[in-house]
Amino acid sequence: MRLDVTPQTFLYRVMQTKPAQRSERKPRGQGPSRRGEILDAAKRLFLTDGYEHATIRKIAAAVGVSSAALYLYFPDKDAILHAIAESTFDSLLAELEASQQPDVAPLDRLRAGLHTYVAFGLAHPDEYRLTFLAKMIAPSGPGRPCRDQDVPAADRSFAILHDSIAALMQAGVFRAGDAMLAAEAVWASLHGVTALLLDQVEHIESSHDALIAGVIELAIRGLMA
Repeated sequence: MRLDVTPQTFLYRVMQTKPAQRSERKPRGQGPSRRGEILDAAKRLFLTDGYEHATIRKIAAAVGVSSAALYLYFPDKDAILHAIAESTFDSLLAELEASQQPDVAPLDRLRAGLHTYVAFGLAHPDEYRLTFLAKMIAPSGPGRPCRDQDVPAADRSFAILHDSIAALMQAGVFRAGDAMLAAEAVWASLHGVTALLLDQVEHIESSHDALIAGVIELAIRGLMA
């Protein structure tokens, strides 16, 4: 006796008996989380392989997606480095703004901001290196990533330092002068001590906290009227 089998029944039986094949690719539809995975993988590769040698193919493989899928999020690795810089400056700006308490004397607000900058760099070493150091070896020219003028939070972070110094000059606490030059000189000092404590710490014999405080106080005393 012949049994009639409908197409639907046949398909059901096939699906019940055929082992499901699992894709090696990660599932789609995870936009924000996937973007974060790409940035995290790129950070590791930029630091371990160097910016020049960290290819899109390597970054995609580390995330578990195809190169074509990665291009849906970033057009090239310059854009990835730029996104890392944007995120870093956004976080830095938030901490700098939180350090500027309105009920604190202007000089103490400046001092708090300087300490916050160094503390941020030491607490986020990978991001600091990629934002402030890796771009030094990145390609030059119109497509160079991490240009400060392309990252509004970078301008706003520096403005906190510049405007604080300018206000103290105007108030007579600091001697009159070029506020931009003074701000850049102070930033150079902060960047120097941060970079040393990140990558040359074996050459530092002083207490780290004492060294940071000493650099900041030297910078402030150098500006006093």
